Amino acid sequence: MSRYSYRNPLAVIDSLVSQRALIYQFVKREVSGRYKGSFLGLFWSFVNPLLLLSVYTFVFGVVFKSKWRPASTSHFEFAVVMFVGVLTHGLLAECINRAPGMIVANTNYVKRVVFPLETLTWITIGTALFHTFIASLILIGGILLWQQHLPISALAVPLILVPYVLLIAGVTWFLMSLGVFLRDIGQLMSIVTSLLMFLSPVFYPTTSVPEELRFLIEWNPLTFVIEQLRNALIWGNPLDWLGILKYFVFGYIAAWFGYAWFQRTRGGFADIL
Repeated sequence: MSRYSYRNPLAVIDSLVSQRALIYQFVKREVSGRYKGSFLGLFWSFVNPLLLLSVYTFVFGVVFKSKWRPASTSHFEFAVVMFVGVLTHGLLAECINRAPGMIVANTNYVKRVVFPLETLTWITIGTALFHTFIASLILIGGILLWQQHLPISALAVPLILVPYVLLIAGVTWFLMSLGVFLRDIGQLMSIVTSLLMFLSPVFYPTTSVPEELRFLIEWNPLTFVIEQLRNALIWGNPLDWLGILKYFVFGYIAAWFGYAWFQRTRGGFADIL
């Protein structure tokens, strides 16, 4: 259990730091268990994103002829830039698609008073981050093949991801709790993640959206992260440090709210389950 009351903002960080050994063991078990018994094993972590990348590039780059820059005719450029958006969205989608069923799927932990249920969020995020990291190796290889170098701004990627991970943690805690009381939430999340993908600049630049509708894209919390990651990893443009700071504050508040909601409602889990 956290050393801090859920009313204390530090409880969010303590839930990760104080249980880091347990979280590591569970993430390791999740990753190995996912591919246990399969012929290719961990290699599927490379195969799946490569297949997705190929299909998306063909549909949006070849069929719909989408471009990131007006003068560009390179499908390889389109694929690399798009892949940043796909990975960013995929990290969120994996977590919030799994979140509503996490408590229901682990009812044995609910009845164990000593088990810190709040760590299930960090375990889910840790597993998703591992697969994102594996897929990122493909992305980095693509960037090096295309541009022959990574911009120095690529070192700032962790600083962009931390606020995003905090936001995901808050949403995951909230959905984990809500999924116990409203089982339909699990079905709804697959629709939400699909909408988020197409309302984010994953397959198209923000500038291609009509100005009167652009607010739908700009208010999407994925948009800022995707654009900053592209600036850091590909374009080498200056990063919006003030925006990153604001996103961190927003992400931490979301994490704190989600954690507090989870801790307030966890007492009713056993009765429902």
